[in-house]
Amino acid sequence: MRITKIENQKRHPGRKNIYADGVFVAGVSTETLVRLALRTGDEIGPDQLAVLQKTEELHGARNAALRFLSTRPRTEREVRNKLREKEFGDEEIERTLNGLRQSGLLDDDAFARMFIRDALTLRPSGRLLLQRKLALLGVPKPVAEKAIDDAFRDTDQTETARDLAKQFVAKARAVRRDEPAERLRRRLAAYLGRRGFPWDVIQPIIQHVTEIDE
Repeated sequence: MRITKIENQKRHPGRKNIYADGVFVAGVSTETLVRLALRTGDEIGPDQLAVLQKTEELHGARNAALRFLSTRPRTEREVRNKLREKEFGDEEIERTLNGLRQSGLLDDDAFARMFIRDALTLRPSGRLLLQRKLALLGVPKPVAEKAIDDAFRDTDQTETARDLAKQFVAKARAVRRDEPAERLRRRLAAYLGRRGFPWDVIQPIIQHVTEIDE
């Protein structure tokens, strides 16, 4: 077959229709057309059509990934799952991820550090909560642990937990001044646990609720 016409798609700017021997054979992006250097008069057989399809699939996967990344930074697992959801093939997905890594648009370590920095700025919490959140987002455990270690290197978890405890107790007393200390300790322990602090940090703090209350 020989390409007899290449024309712009009316409803989709940036895409082209390819005709061979007067018959429509494929719709592709302008980028794919340029990448494969296809022109009117070129021969196009089954092998060339297979390459055309593969190139177009890869283009589609990359564009889908870039759109997904445009709203906020993502982990590699998030992007992979999104492309699988859109039913791209494994080869196109892995090639897309590799290209994004090489261009610096996909970096789980940088993502983890940014996430931790923002989380600690907006709402101080302990290591355990950050580990759980990063795991849910798909950050590999070693990457997350290293980023957390670095973030907490100059931070005293006990001091942060004590500050949060003081705020919690102050609000609790404002609502109910006569709440029994034992009940307040249980609620405070649960609160600090939800915020990701380990028991060895929580225990000495809740033992001194009356001191915090002063």
